[in-house]
Amino acid sequence: MTLSPAFPLHADASLPMLPFADVRQAVLTMAQEHELPVLEDSASSVIVEVPAFGRYRFAPAGSGIAIRISAAMPDRLHMLKEGVAGHLDAVRPGASDALRWPDAAAVGALPPNVHFTAVQSVTPIGSAFLRVRVKASGLAGFQDDAIHFRLLLPPAGCAAPEWPRVAENGATVWPAGEKALHRPVYTTRWISHEAGLMEFDIFLHDGGRATEWARQARPGDRLAIAGPGGGGIPETSKILLYADETALPAAARILENLPPDSRGEAVLLSEKGAGCGYPVTAPEGISVTWLRRRDGHSLASRALAARRESPGHFLWFASEKAGVQRLREAIKQDKPAPGQSYIAAYWSQS
Repeated sequence: MTLSPAFPLHADASLPMLPFADVRQAVLTMAQEHELPVLEDSASSVIVEVPAFGRYRFAPAGSGIAIRISAAMPDRLHMLKEGVAGHLDAVRPGASDALRWPDAAAVGALPPNVHFTAVQSVTPIGSAFLRVRVKASGLAGFQDDAIHFRLLLPPAGCAAPEWPRVAENGATVWPAGEKALHRPVYTTRWISHEAGLMEFDIFLHDGGRATEWARQARPGDRLAIAGPGGGGIPETSKILLYADETALPAAARILENLPPDSRGEAVLLSEKGAGCGYPVTAPEGISVTWLRRRDGHSLASRALAARRESPGHFLWFASEKAGVQRLREAIKQDKPAPGQSYIAAYWSQS
């Protein structure tokens, strides 16, 4: 099978003692859970695509497996290698320890998806957000198809932080113990590749490590980030979108980038409803409804009802973990085709 020219970078490896049949079943289960397209499933290979990022190919090789990863960019190739390590360890704990990639970055090097940035400004947005602008080089991977990334925040008061490094198997080794980094996920709200500038919005809540960092951040401060990762802006003109405060930046970026003739609805939940002051614009055909959290609304219930009434719409849902789990379980019963939804837990009450 000829791989798409959209993924021109390749990396190959093998594991001689891991049976293809076991890996094949694990990969197919993973693809089903994450709604990833399976491009081939046969006795000779299984190929799964991770939209925008690349493809995994597993094939039998003697008593073991041959692995090929294809990707669009070096940082995404690295992240797919990490994904392979996780999938193999799910089949047999520790299996990824034997992985070796001929093209791997030097052991101990900074992973290619980790970037150091400099804070340019911190600006209040509405009553509950701070917008942070940073400057950095090498942000080519931050595109509309991958709008999320992680902040890498050292422990408070840590004068000599440790940063992640590449292991012998090509995966990332993160500092642990007292040097462990806080790694919350945020959304690229705006980016200029020409100027090397990027903005993201932090929802303010007392006790949050990222909130504390943002309130103290000043121009010139150094900030490490890892990414991009996660979902992107859906390629659709029919959408059902549901988000609470933590997901408002992602929801806003998606809505303002939809085609002008888009149809659907956006339901946004916050403590003050529209009174939170977070700016959201959408095409005329998208109804935007703000709900107040204290009124007891369930985003999951509204999403399920709308999905029944509007089949064929892309479902985008991000909020607290319990609602996400309920929605996923309900939708799983319908066995939807891959690529028809994005459902993610942005925080957990537990």
